[in-house]
Formats: sequence, C-alpha cells, structure tokens
Amino acid sequence: MNSQSNLWSFIVFMGGAICLFAACSKGPNPDISSNVPYVKVNVTINIYTSAYTTLTKVGGQAYVSGGNRGLILCRVSSSTIVAFDRTCTYNIGDANGIVQGQTDGTAICLECQSEYNLTNGGVNAGPTTIGLKEYNVSFNSTSGSVTITN
Repeated sequence: MNSQSNLWSFIVFMGGAICLFAACSKGPNPDISSNVPYVKVNVTINIYTSAYTTLTKVGGQAYVSGGNRGLILCRVSSSTIVAFDRTCTYNIGDANGIVQGQTDGTAICLECQSEYNLTNGGVNAGPTTIGLKEYNVSFNSTSGSVTITN
C-alpha cells in the first residue's frame, strides 16, 4: 500500500511540475519551438543612413534583407532595437506568409492575418500560436551601428 501511495504522490508531483513549467514558459513568444527554418544571419546596418532613418525614433521600423523571408527591425526604446524574421509562423510552406509592420507597433501576416507584437515577437491574435523568430541585436546608439546575428 505504501508503494502505491508513493507512486500516486510522484504522479501528482510530476503533473504539478509540468503545469508549473507550462505556466512559466513564454507561451507564444519568439523562438519557443520556432518552426522557421534556420538561416545564418550576420547583418550590420547604420540607422543614420537614409534607408534606416526610421529607426532613429522609438517605434520606428525598417526591413532588412536576411533570414528566411527578410527581417523586420523595431526600435523599442532609446537603447534597444529588436529584430524578427518576417516569416509568419502559421504556415511556413506558404510563401505569401510574410509579416508587415503596422504603425501601432504590431506586424500582421498578409496571408492569414495573424498579428504579432513587435516589442517581443509574441502573438496578439491567431490563427498562429507561435511567436516570430527573434534574432540577436547589438546596437550602439551613439554610432548608430546595428548588428543582427543568430
């Protein structure tokens, strides 16, 4: 009887641990089981060049070549720029599944209408449940240099 009690306690403990892990995970945020194919990214731009001056202001967005279907960059604070792949995570096989930045700090897939938050890449509205693939960004606000890598 004691071994059955111990087994039941172990099952309850593991179930609770799994629930706790799921509750603490990022859920639909970027790169959580990202289904976007890996493409080597190592891009450097300068926000003071004419193509990227939109990034000189908080909330500014710009598109950059690279990644799977291009990158979208967003200036989220005076010292932070984030970069995400423009590939919609709903249906990777759909070549039209490309996100486009909106003036309200979101990006919308032109094909399925999934909406993403450009502050953290998380999902605002589906059908997707997986956030945008995020890349590492090194930003020097003095020189304007931005390097995007994975």
